[in-house]
Amino acid sequence: MAENRDNVTRRAILIRSLSSWRFFLPLGSLPLVWALVFASRSGLPVLLVLNVSYIAYGCWRLWLDAGYFRLLSEENSPAAGEALAFIWQRERLKTLTLQEREQGARRQLHRTLLATVLAWGIWIIGLMSF
Repeated sequence: MAENRDNVTRRAILIRSLSSWRFFLPLGSLPLVWALVFASRSGLPVLLVLNVSYIAYGCWRLWLDAGYFRLLSEENSPAAGEALAFIWQRERLKTLTLQEREQGARRQLHRTLLATVLAWGIWIIGLMSF
């Protein structure tokens, strides 16, 4: 019983963490606006736009994963894997365990966070050279 409660708590915390996409998207938008308004001939704005594009993709994935984890449980994970494999046309999704799905979501969260930090770093460098 305690283990089930711990899994529910862990999943709730994961869902809450994945919901941080709401902060990453506006944080990534500020450097994007600067790159589009003050675009120069250097490669810096292009690099920034590409990085922010990844942030947008990461936010979409985090939003999607948070929604999936509200629906997923240990019992329905195999059936959900079948549905996800059908939707996304990736056979690997059939065989993933719930823990592997959680690990992938955490990895996406970390990548999106790093991309956001990188966008701000590029933006600061661009501001200093402007």
